[in-house]
Amino acid sequence: MRLLHISDLHAGKRLYDKINRNQDLIYALEQVKNICKEEKVEILLIAGDIFDKRNPDFESQEIILEFLTEINSFGMHTLLIAGNHDSYDFMRIYKNLRRLANIHVFDRPKRDIREAIFEYKDVRIACLPYPDERVLTGLEENKERNYVESIARYMKALAKEVEGAEYKILMAHLMLDKAQIAGSELYSSLLPKYAIRADSIPETFDYVALGHIHKHQRIEETVPKVYYSGSPYQIDFSEKNPKKFANLLSLENGIVKVMPMELPLKRKLVEVELKDGDHIEKVLEPLVQDNVLVKVWFKVRMGDPLYNLKKERIEKILGDKLAKLEVEPIETKTSVDVNEENLDLIDYYVKFYDNEYGSKPPEDLKRLLQELLDRVAHEANKA
Repeated sequence: MRLLHISDLHAGKRLYDKINRNQDLIYALEQVKNICKEEKVEILLIAGDIFDKRNPDFESQEIILEFLTEINSFGMHTLLIAGNHDSYDFMRIYKNLRRLANIHVFDRPKRDIREAIFEYKDVRIACLPYPDERVLTGLEENKERNYVESIARYMKALAKEVEGAEYKILMAHLMLDKAQIAGSELYSSLLPKYAIRADSIPETFDYVALGHIHKHQRIEETVPKVYYSGSPYQIDFSEKNPKKFANLLSLENGIVKVMPMELPLKRKLVEVELKDGDHIEKVLEPLVQDNVLVKVWFKVRMGDPLYNLKKERIEKILGDKLAKLEVEPIETKTSVDVNEENLDLIDYYVKFYDNEYGSKPPEDLKRLLQELLDRVAHEANKA
């Protein structure tokens, strides 16, 4: 039997409130569908953060529903759990899909552990949606107990419920203390009370399918095979490693074999630094040939009279590939003082040309500039 583990789709994600990432998600989901077909996957695990917002827009909902509908046509089962970006109540609406299709939604941690278990053939899958502190402690008689300890106890209860199955899997949306963050999850990583001890995961499970961290990784020094599948595309520019994966699981002879399947990207997120003196065209034009979105860190001298011209060139070269232009002021170099009363504009042009193109300007350009300056001076005197 084969299963596929993915997570953190973040349907509806936007960069800087202007660039919609749904086409990147659709491209990733096409790769997922191809894997499911080619590898004859029987169960798809989606470990939370289906949507980027708690109240997703209609386009994002359509993308997810279309994907789930097509996956269901393959004759396979799909399990979804809510992540911290998902609304419990909104995900509850999707639970009704099970009446029409093999789509099973787990919207929140359940008081009745049996409601958190999915059973298929010789596999039992325990599902733990993102455990909001208010909900999870509400299931405890003693509400003063520690959040982390509550989750550890809950996982033990889930492990007990799957005992007896040949293959035992836990799917959860959690922040583990040993996880390496991709960058997008920095806020969560700064809240230590939400970091679950990796060694609290029961040894009962053969595989643990996690969501929440966007970097594909195996958590070391844990008895079960504990994996974050990671997001299927780069969520934002903080994710430096562009390689993305889905985990294909092969269940055979009592062993779970994990095979990471790389997911090609629609567009790669690239950061570029432009320093004072860099040749803008030489740095940026090679990127135009690739499927990328670019964030430019533009280090500019304070008071640079050519700032607007350089900014326009950056925007023109990259066009709609420019996601964001971050301007970082630096101290002015004193090689030329543009406010100097006796400024030699020809010398300034020579220095500018050398900085931009790495050579001296042709003599005919210098002569042409001098003629223009002389004409301007002449006309000014006539006035």
